[in-house]
Amino acid sequence: MLAEETSVTPINVLIIDDHKMVRDGLKMMLMAMKKNFPFRITEVASGEDALKKINRENFELIIIDYQLPGISGVETIYRTLRFRPAAKILVLSHYDELPCIQAMMDAGARGYVLKSIEPGELQNAIRTVLQNNIYFSNTAALKLIESQKELTVKQLQERSALTPRELEILLWIAEEFTNDEIAQKLSLSKRTVDTHRQNLINKLHVKNTVGLVKAAIRLNLL
Repeated sequence: MLAEETSVTPINVLIIDDHKMVRDGLKMMLMAMKKNFPFRITEVASGEDALKKINRENFELIIIDYQLPGISGVETIYRTLRFRPAAKILVLSHYDELPCIQAMMDAGARGYVLKSIEPGELQNAIRTVLQNNIYFSNTAALKLIESQKELTVKQLQERSALTPRELEILLWIAEEFTNDEIAQKLSLSKRTVDTHRQNLINKLHVKNTVGLVKAAIRLNLL
């Protein structure tokens, strides 16, 4: 039996979502699990506020959305794990596109589930993530399985040269989104996306968008 199921020591949980109704609903679901998980819940509406909390307090479990105002979910995970590498992060989002799922997992999330999740599955996801294992909703798992093949050493080296944000943007480019559309999805300025695109072109030694798409395929991101 898991230690967290028998211990009276509270499990610090941080919810990061910019929609209050989502936070309220999630808190209700978590409180209903108090027999097995004695949660102590903190909530914030942005990545910036989350990082301030994480700087002051240790959270065993962080539940985060993909799209946030300001700092994205991907960047928030990346920065969190640099400072709190033991944190267990579960993504709860309504985005089921492969670029979203892949970007969050590449950043270091331990699980990815959709906001339509049932309470029972959410409890299983939390239990799995707290055990330091990986949990995916069926939709997320199928999309990742379909996209993944055995990576070569060269592919791993090329992927490791890219930042989580660059990988995220490369995935959106490969899915045929424009810079304007990517900027809107990630709450960034178009100029920032333009800069990331140029950095990708330089790092991957390609000339244009077609080359970036070919690179994404080569790196097994699609």
